[in-house]
Amino acid sequence: MTMHPTHKQSGISIVEIMVSVAISLILLAGVMQIFLANKQTYRVQEAFSRLQENGRYAMQFLAQDIRMAGFFGCASAIDAPENLVDFDKDGSADDIAGFSGNGLVGFEYSNLPLTLNGTTSLTTANVLPNTDIIQIKRGANSGIYVDEPAYTNDANIKLDPVLAAGMFSQDDVLFVTDCEKADIFAVTNIGNTGGHLNLAHGNNSNLDPKLSKIYQQDAEVMKMVSNLYYLGNNSAGVPALFRASLGNNGSIITEELVEGIEDMQLLYGEDTDDDGVVNVYTDSASVTDFTKVLNVRITVTVRTIEDNIASQTTAAGDKRLRRNFTTSITIRNRVT
Repeated sequence: MTMHPTHKQSGISIVEIMVSVAISLILLAGVMQIFLANKQTYRVQEAFSRLQENGRYAMQFLAQDIRMAGFFGCASAIDAPENLVDFDKDGSADDIAGFSGNGLVGFEYSNLPLTLNGTTSLTTANVLPNTDIIQIKRGANSGIYVDEPAYTNDANIKLDPVLAAGMFSQDDVLFVTDCEKADIFAVTNIGNTGGHLNLAHGNNSNLDPKLSKIYQQDAEVMKMVSNLYYLGNNSAGVPALFRASLGNNGSIITEELVEGIEDMQLLYGEDTDDDGVVNVYTDSASVTDFTKVLNVRITVTVRTIEDNIASQTTAAGDKRLRRNFTTSITIRNRVT
């Protein structure tokens, strides 16, 4: 019988190991490439979604306020309401409640600095270069009618305490109107006596405690709203939409609304021949009369907060995505 020797497995060669490692590296590189591509796609989609959201929010803030510009109830038809507000006690009415432009005024970057309420200024240090600024003045969305007429025109305004609960605070700027007359005044004290919410308008924050008339129960009381919108850099150095609003005692409250807004350009549709139709769109410097502006066309440029999103370097020298949002806002109180 012939015997055949058996050969046991003695392992794999170095060549086989190297081939296996090479194949594994190729597969791993493919997996990593798919992972990185999916991650970048996710980053782009997430950044773009946020960009669109910021653009919509910015347009919503601006459109809602511009649409209501010049809304002062039936006082909108009164040319010269009596402005009594004098927080700084300099003997002249504060401009915070002025009806300049009937509630709408636009500014160019070249108009800076702008003085707000005589004390706070908006300067080139606050505003992004070559961006536009717009100021809206109007009454609050809701008002309340006088509950009982006063005995004299310097007496407290009496309101229903239930309906007026939480609507007003001391040092608020309010106006009262019965469609024939209108007065703008600062609330110097609020009391709840005699079954009424009583609004005092003393001369410690007003030129005179006397209103132009004794308002009856057909008169409406509203809070003054004054908002100025502009673009600036936030604390992180990101361009954003800001709003400077009228606060108590004539103070200015500045708040950041939406980040990632790096440009805002405004065109004003002016009715130059009084036929109720816009004749020309122009920048604020060329508007002849803001009371004749019927429409505001807004264009904002929004960028992603994160860099290295776009596939190529942009003209701005970064890789952020940018989109323009444009809309036209009709001012309701000027459409007949």
